[in-house]
Amino acid sequence: MASAVPGEVSVELLSGGRPVASRRSLVRHYAASTIKLAVLAAVLAEVAAGRMNFSDQIGITDTFESRVGSQFTLRQLDDQDDATWLCRGGSLPVDTLVERMVTDSSNIATNVIVQELTFSPVHEMLAVACPGEVTMNRLIGDERAEAKGLTNTVTARGLGRFLWALANGTLLPTNATQHALELLARQKHRQMIPAGIPPGTWSAGKGGWTTAVNHDVALVRPDKAPAYVLSVCATTGLPDAEANDLVAQLSAVTWEHWSQWHKSSE
Repeated sequence: MASAVPGEVSVELLSGGRPVASRRSLVRHYAASTIKLAVLAAVLAEVAAGRMNFSDQIGITDTFESRVGSQFTLRQLDDQDDATWLCRGGSLPVDTLVERMVTDSSNIATNVIVQELTFSPVHEMLAVACPGEVTMNRLIGDERAEAKGLTNTVTARGLGRFLWALANGTLLPTNATQHALELLARQKHRQMIPAGIPPGTWSAGKGGWTTAVNHDVALVRPDKAPAYVLSVCATTGLPDAEANDLVAQLSAVTWEHWSQWHKSSE
C-alpha cells in the first residue's frame, strides 16, 4: 500500500522495546507536532525534579526569540488552540499549557513552554531515548531559523523508541510517566493511528501534520495481545484527508496482523 503513494512513508512497530517490523524507519522527516512529545517529557522531568511546578504561571505571547537572533511572530492561523491565543498579554499555569500542547496540539503553548524551559531539558530527553533520531533545533514557526537550516526532524524508529521509553518509565518517575500517558490518551486529534484500531481500544500518542506531512506515533494496548508502539511518518504531498486515511489504513493492517499473530500463538 505504502509503495503506491508518492513521497516517503516510514513505519516502525515495536513491542517490549524491541523492533518487530519496519519500513524505511531511519529516513528523516520534518517533525511537525510530534516534537511536542519531547517537550512533554522535559516539562514532566522538570516538575518531578522540583525545578518547575504545575501551578507556575507563564506569560502568553505570540512573539518569540529566533534561534538565529531577533524575534518572530507565530501565526494563529496555523494553530488549533484559540483558547490560549485569547490569553495573550496574560498568563496561564504550566499544567493548562501542557494539556493544550498535547491534547489540542497547541503551537503557542509549546513555544511559551520551551521559551520558559529552554531547549536543554528537551535535548536531554532526546539524548536518553533516541540519540540523533529526533531533533529539536528551533521553536515552531521560526522561519528565519528554518531558512538557515535549523529545523526539527524525526525518524519513525526514533519516534517509536521515544514513546516506548516514555511509557516504560525509562525517562520519568512512575507518577510522571502515568501523567504523560493520561495526557496522550486524551489526544483530540484521532484521525490517524487511533482511527485504524477498534473503537474503545486504549491508545496514547501524538500526531503531527502540516503541508505534505502527516505523522503519528501511538502506544496501543489490545485486550488480548501485548501492547505495541506503532510509528508512521508520511511525507507524501497527498491531501490531508487522504494522508490521514493512509496512516489509519496502516494502523488497521498492523492491528489485524498483530491480533491474528497472537491469536494463533495461544
